[in-house]
Amino acid sequence: MALGGAGLRATLAWDAFILLLFALDALLAPGRTSVSASRTFRDPLSAFAPNRITLRLSNGSRRTLRLRLADAPPASFAATGHRRRAVLAPRAELVIPYDVVPRERGSARFGDLYVRATGPLALATRQWRVPLAQPARVYPDLRSLSLLSPAADVDPARPHRLGLREGREFESLRPYLAGDDVRAIDWKATARRGAPVVRQWQPERNQTLWLLVDCGRLLSARLPDGRTKLDRAVDASLAVARAAVARGDRVGAVLFGAEVARVVPPGAGRGQLGPLADALHAARATSDESDYRAAFDVVDARQRRRSLVLVFTDLADPDTSALLIARAAHLRRRHLVLVAAATDSALDDAARAVPRSAEEAFVRIAAERILAERDVAARRLAAAGVRVERCSAADLAASTVGRYLELKGRGEL
Repeated sequence: MALGGAGLRATLAWDAFILLLFALDALLAPGRTSVSASRTFRDPLSAFAPNRITLRLSNGSRRTLRLRLADAPPASFAATGHRRRAVLAPRAELVIPYDVVPRERGSARFGDLYVRATGPLALATRQWRVPLAQPARVYPDLRSLSLLSPAADVDPARPHRLGLREGREFESLRPYLAGDDVRAIDWKATARRGAPVVRQWQPERNQTLWLLVDCGRLLSARLPDGRTKLDRAVDASLAVARAAVARGDRVGAVLFGAEVARVVPPGAGRGQLGPLADALHAARATSDESDYRAAFDVVDARQRRRSLVLVFTDLADPDTSALLIARAAHLRRRHLVLVAAATDSALDDAARAVPRSAEEAFVRIAAERILAERDVAARRLAAAGVRVERCSAADLAASTVGRYLELKGRGEL
């Protein structure tokens, strides 16, 4: 019994010693005053693209710090590298970069930075929170849009290639070269100079483009890449706006769903891209039916001079398309109306799939019926004099920019 009592006392003494070491390590572990931190990033962030977030840590103590860090990006962001270990030398600074990919546009908020420091004996840790909560704005990926269409950056004052007669506005005269269109020869100037001279044309400037972006249920469908059709429409709107301001045109926008949510009055110059991006980045798709009448009435009331009205929507059931067709046909009397609709690759695949069961056969029939109704709506729009651009969602921006440049080149505005 005596031996057992001695063993128990030894065990308790050992446990007390270990607990003392833990307490001492916890007491000596670095605290919140040992580390200062900051977070920086480019504002606004770009949606669906990698964005670099930078943490800067500063060690104000004379000891080497062994830390575990956990930053708090918004829940809607995909993040890599925001949780990691770090060793911070005495009186030193450390820069820790990591990347996030926002999966939606709009306003977001970063949380605080959580820090866990290990004591000098590596037995205990101390944890605290650094208050770094801050808001962030997520815009469409403007950097990718800048590479979308080199044609959008063409300077209208530059000489055109041989044989091209772009636009209706006279630019200058130059000597005739082989390959030029003989219809471009200025016979009076040719008679004065004694040599063939041709006229050069350029697209008219200071024309107006209205972007009507449907934020209703038709563009709320999510695509296989995780984006919605509205995301693609927003990207395409900014791409066309960028091409238009480069061509000297004025650009305005109407965001609408069950009611008109936002109106950006037309403006010229690159400074107009800021208000447009600010309005479009916050566009959210709803489950409501869109009121085409209200959106088109905004343009009808504000725009007397002929303009290009580019409508980003989708062609759906006959009842919904009937209102679009009626309002577009009415607006077409004064303006050039172009409806841009993104096709759904999943729907196309379902309509082409070979059914292996009764359920798959029903799915194919439904897909074929939906596509047939959209084809009917497109033909009815064309019959009413409304232009229609249908393409895959991924190609929507490139297709609409190309269609805008084509209309400008032909002088149809």
